[in-house]
Amino acid sequence: MSHIRHLVHQDLDTLAEAAAREVAGHLDERISAAGRAVLSLTGGSAGVRTAAALAGADIDWSRVTIFFGDERFVPAGHGERNDGQLDEVLLDSLGDRPTVHRWPARTAENSDVDAAAREFLETVALPAGTDPLFDVTLLGMGPEGHIDSIFPHTPAVRETSLLAMGVRDCPKPPPERMTFTLPAVRRSRHVLVVATGDGKAEAVAQGISGADPADWPVAGALGMESTTYHLDGPAASMLG
Repeated sequence: MSHIRHLVHQDLDTLAEAAAREVAGHLDERISAAGRAVLSLTGGSAGVRTAAALAGADIDWSRVTIFFGDERFVPAGHGERNDGQLDEVLLDSLGDRPTVHRWPARTAENSDVDAAAREFLETVALPAGTDPLFDVTLLGMGPEGHIDSIFPHTPAVRETSLLAMGVRDCPKPPPERMTFTLPAVRRSRHVLVVATGDGKAEAVAQGISGADPADWPVAGALGMESTTYHLDGPAASMLG
């Protein structure tokens, strides 16, 4: 796995712009090398702001496939779905140029979150083995170090083989979600973690220092080629 670096920015806007530039650079590099690139997006304030900054990037979106790191298991169009926030700031402006894989929505007929996660894996047919799944994974982070919907001391953080799974009894509402797991995140060429505020400082320090992912899931988010934390000053305040 890659060495971890961190960059400290003046505020959320400059952080988002810098993270978006890095995402765009990695995507362009992969498009040049392979003809296509794969991006996993995140929700949360810093993640959504970074996605908004990507809307102005010079990327050949017709050659990009987009996933969402996790999704709330609620009906389509529900205000708590991540894809709605990301549609508003980025995807609506891109039209049908990128290929976008969305997690299933909850319906009367499809109300089992585990079955929905299995359906998603079958539909997208992610490759087996150890080859990269994503060229870039963008991750927000909670104050307890959760990424996507991988929370401390839960089945999701302990998962070692499944690439995606349903989450029940989530510590934050809504209680049911679907998420990529750490085995999937670690099959990213490049991982970017975006975090702001002193409430995230301990989680940042634990992640960068290599804590046990069972306690601090962000510590398990390591890219195959690079791992970069984009932070503001308060989020970086506990780093040496």
